[in-house]
Amino acid sequence: MNTRTLSNRNCKEFGILIVQYVDNEISAEDREILLSHISNCSHCQKSMEEMKNIKEVSKEMKNKLFPDMAWDEYWRHLYNRLERGISWILISVGAIILLGIAVYHFILDVIGSFHLNAFEKFGILALTLGFVVLFVSVLREKIMVRKHDKYKEVIR
Repeated sequence: MNTRTLSNRNCKEFGILIVQYVDNEISAEDREILLSHISNCSHCQKSMEEMKNIKEVSKEMKNKLFPDMAWDEYWRHLYNRLERGISWILISVGAIILLGIAVYHFILDVIGSFHLNAFEKFGILALTLGFVVLFVSVLREKIMVRKHDKYKEVIR
């Protein structure tokens, strides 16, 4: 900033210089102008102290945040992986049990139906069993591929 123009400015316009000063990005000339102004202006002195305090607090907060490296390490631990894996296994087992019960009752209803002939009953049963076998086959394949997936440890 130019020396001639700064001498005619008000305190709000010194705010930029205060930020530059606190961030240690101020030129020597602007530093002299700012320090000269601050020695005579209590409002700007207060602004500078507030900015210094904000910078100090934000620096302390940054150091207290959980770093990304710690999160990566957290997910590598066995307990954390087991916790998620067991949850998914329990959800899958519960879904398979409920699906199995639903298929069982469906098959009983189809076999017990008097409105359908034997050929229709066989077609419905074959279709239902085909879907169950396909579901189990795809599920088994996904589980096996997951164990041997070469991209499993790649961090996204």
